[in-house]
Amino acid sequence: MGYAPIAASQPGGPLIDTTCSYEQVDAALSVEAPRAAERLRNRPDAQAKAQALLALPVAERRAKVNEFLDRNPDVRRIIETRRDTPQGQDTVAKLQRVAQTCHNY
Repeated sequence: MGYAPIAASQPGGPLIDTTCSYEQVDAALSVEAPRAAERLRNRPDAQAKAQALLALPVAERRAKVNEFLDRNPDVRRIIETRRDTPQGQDTVAKLQRVAQTCHNY
């Protein structure tokens, strides 16, 4: 998991650019994408990476995600391929709603 779910919302997209804390994103994820929230909660390593990433200033966060995707072109290809599927579009929409609503928590 790690950076891939955040990157799936599109590198440079609203979830990467959010000013919400990890706790706010987690709360919004629980509402907008409960299965994804559950998967994240079952992966302490992924939680730690998401917490560390969201603690960074937006510019550093963007750079870190892009560096990760540059080092892992297979992950970038998977994200890009899946993003174009109906399920991928659903995931992108959910992550965008998380970014739009996280300030409510």
